Amino acid sequence: MIYPKLLFVFFVFITLPSNANEIKIIELHKSKTLDQLVLDTEIIEETSQNDEMETLNTNDENEITKEDSKIDNSNQSNDVSENPDNTEIVGKEPVTIYNTQTILDLDENILNKHLDTITKIQSHTIHQEFIKILSNIQLDEDNIPENKVYLITKKLYEMGEIEKAYNLVKKINLNKISKVENLNFFYFIELNYLYSSFRLSEVCELKSALMEKAIILQKNLLEKTDIFCLTLENKNAEARLLNSLLLESENEIDQNFQKLFNYMILSDQPDKVFENLSNIKSNDLIFLYSAMLRINELPLGEDFIEVDPLNLSIPVILSESTKMDIRIKAANNAYYDNVLSINSLSALYQSVDFNSKQFANPEQTIAALKSDELKMAYYYQLASMQIFPDERLDVIIEYWNFAIESGLEKIAYEITEQITTTFNPTSKNAEFAMQIALANIANNNYDEALKWINLYEVSGLDIDSIDNAKFLIDINRNNDLETIKNYFSKNYINFDKINNQHTLESIDVLVNFLNLEKISVKKIPYDNILDIRSMPSYFLIKDINDNIDEKNDLSVFLLALISMNNKKWMELHPEHLKLILNSYNLYENGSLIKNIILEVLKELEVH
Repeated sequence: MIYPKLLFVFFVFITLPSNANEIKIIELHKSKTLDQLVLDTEIIEETSQNDEMETLNTNDENEITKEDSKIDNSNQSNDVSENPDNTEIVGKEPVTIYNTQTILDLDENILNKHLDTITKIQSHTIHQEFIKILSNIQLDEDNIPENKVYLITKKLYEMGEIEKAYNLVKKINLNKISKVENLNFFYFIELNYLYSSFRLSEVCELKSALMEKAIILQKNLLEKTDIFCLTLENKNAEARLLNSLLLESENEIDQNFQKLFNYMILSDQPDKVFENLSNIKSNDLIFLYSAMLRINELPLGEDFIEVDPLNLSIPVILSESTKMDIRIKAANNAYYDNVLSINSLSALYQSVDFNSKQFANPEQTIAALKSDELKMAYYYQLASMQIFPDERLDVIIEYWNFAIESGLEKIAYEITEQITTTFNPTSKNAEFAMQIALANIANNNYDEALKWINLYEVSGLDIDSIDNAKFLIDINRNNDLETIKNYFSKNYINFDKINNQHTLESIDVLVNFLNLEKISVKKIPYDNILDIRSMPSYFLIKDINDNIDEKNDLSVFLLALISMNNKKWMELHPEHLKLILNSYNLYENGSLIKNIILEVLKELEVH
């Protein structure tokens, strides 16, 4: 059996790039609150970003040295006919010399059109790379291409990356911005970021500075911030006056702000009731709303993590007045977005208050719990309290199975890592050896995983599962395509078992891309004579191919991304998939291609 469904559900999340530091689960320190653990995560993330910037600067210096070396070499010999493919031979490996571009090198109109066209990126690998391209631009303080920076910052904000947008704004000397529209937007980003990180004293300081400069922010954000800051200072009479002026000036009354404001000025009334917010459709004011809710210890609804899960997950997690299942859902999202560490997630799971009666009747409790989030927390606590190894293993296996069905297996594997290390590979545990091996692979414990794989192999159980597990270890230990090629070559005979024409077509594209000449997809009747999957326009395809020939790697990246906007890999026409693979094989010498192929294989779902 080739590429079992469980295999690809599993290995994609352990091979895709992650910006977060690897943080292993530890014994929960009772002296640390959840707030402290979340703060620790933010400090670690900030340190990681600083380290990344140092690495980028070092790489830039290396690139300069490399370019100088190439110039020297070109002066020694003018004969370029020996290398018509524009490649540099380094040892035995040909390395493509591509035309180095940055996104700021693009024409402003082209940049605007590109960014406007890219609305949703289905590929995690390409999404992460696109964010990196946008956020890692270098700026000359004396010569700021402000329109281009505005377009890039706006795109980061639209994609939910307000922190990266803020970091980009902080690189700019705003006193040198000439266009009022650009300046207003940069201040809008700065104010909203301070709201998102709940730095309210800085919010009010910035508000005062902006009002002195007569800055105008969209959705009356500055006026509403002024009113909010007055309520924080208990200047309710002045706040009421400004709010009455706001009501007169607004074409459409912001009912959510009015609900929050009215609640705040009734702070001295014990029987006050808060009416829930409704119809939150825009990011523009949601950071203000979240701050007003948090300062009044009011619950944050699920709307907040739906509108902006990347930036509002932490406020939801730390809101003790918010329903626990919503807090856990936000925490799970934050973990997958590399915003929250496994330590903090463990702390939240542990904080759920289950009673002894619920632990005495696990089956009844699981059936009664209405959300997957609460079930994840319950299983974790239940597994942690088991004294006998056999009972602990039974709970862990049940936990993993539930997590896989719920799409939360990455969390379940990592959060139970410390428990998993207590199991010993004995004949008594052989039945569960492969599941324990997969858990160890998920946590990068490959040597430990091999012990369990060997136990499973000695027991004479499913050979296909053994090969798949070894493949997972190989693909993570080796950062090249040889492991994938070898796996294709070893299992190509199983292609005959596939009857889906679209799947076979995609496999055939991969086989040809990997130059596996000895493998061929079986010939099948053309059940589908016409293909409903659309292709990019002729001119876009031509533009991509021209830039591939000219080795303009950044242009190739962006054009290929535009061509597959809001499409999953399996929604691409086979000829389109072939073009995309060739495009990203050029980009940065194919640095993304391994993870892209793994994403394609996951979507094949061959089982």
